[in-house]
Amino acid sequence: MSERMVEAIVDRAHVRLDALERTVERLGAVRGTASSPDGRVTARVDGSGALEGLELAEPIGGTDPRELAAVILATVHDAARQAAAARVSAMDELRAALDASDAGPVAVGHHPVTVGDRPVTR
Repeated sequence: MSERMVEAIVDRAHVRLDALERTVERLGAVRGTASSPDGRVTARVDGSGALEGLELAEPIGGTDPRELAAVILATVHDAARQAAAARVSAMDELRAALDASDAGPVAVGHHPVTVGDRPVTR
């Protein structure tokens, strides 16, 4: 294997590593926040959808407990859906970056790497 080929492979590995590191960082920052339509309930979840915070606006006295429970659950679910959508977006971007790093011939600078007269593909 020529030095140019090795350099091209290492360059591609760096591109992929950068994409993975960005994705890990992005996934670590994923959160979801939602408020109920009436603003009485606000829920915050982490990247996995686990509840991190729940705020109830005052006054909640006199509210039917079953109705309040239903509003809380719906709000937490909305926040979890937001977090899930952010995770999916991060993974879609990773897939696109990895696919782009696999597309086309390997190049060193502007020069394609070849074996014999055939270009090396990723």
